Amino acid sequence: MLESIAFIPDGNRRYAKKANISLTQSYALGTAKAWDVLDWLSKYPSITTGTFYTFSMKNFQRSKDELGVLFNLFEKQLFRVLNEKIDDNKGIRIKFIGHTNLFPASLQEEMQKVEEKTSIYPERTLNLALGYDGQTEIIDATKKFAQDVSIGKIKADSLTPELFNKYLYSDFKAPDLIVRTSNEQRLSGFLTYQSSYSELAFIDKYWPELTENDVDKVVLDFEERERRFGK
Repeated sequence: MLESIAFIPDGNRRYAKKANISLTQSYALGTAKAWDVLDWLSKYPSITTGTFYTFSMKNFQRSKDELGVLFNLFEKQLFRVLNEKIDDNKGIRIKFIGHTNLFPASLQEEMQKVEEKTSIYPERTLNLALGYDGQTEIIDATKKFAQDVSIGKIKADSLTPELFNKYLYSDFKAPDLIVRTSNEQRLSGFLTYQSSYSELAFIDKYWPELTENDVDKVVLDFEERERRFGK
């Protein structure tokens, strides 16, 4: 049963070139598509966790102009969540995972407010990976664990995969399925630790082109797979 799904929404910049529109327009379409995907997934009650690779650590290397477009878009979406009335029946807890401290202070404050506002909805969780890199997450978790060992809070030989999860940015159900658009067949540092037994789906469309039928198809395909977990 599909409970946790993750997305790598790839292809916004290439879609801008294909459609002959600006990056701002393409990213806006991509953001709207993410909200659409959440709506489409709501008809699957078993899916309670969704994770989006929103902004990687390497994305900070993009041009100043492009970062400005992205940060402005983030700000608008945070404002939207903070100011819209949330239907209790459709409420989703939003969590930000990654080095959010690298973003402008105003965005960090808004992220914290969004997490606080949506914390009353524990039934469904949306993780937004911002300033994220899977290897960095593992290193950060290892440092935290080592620190706890050094102060005698825990013993080194007590470490298990389940305990290590507690030291990651957020302890949530590992993704059963990871979906990437634009037909790039790699994970690009996304959920490196959590994805060890994730099923993968690659869609030959840019993210803004994704349709509800595409999402239904990968969900149905997942349900037909036999997951043996090495057995």
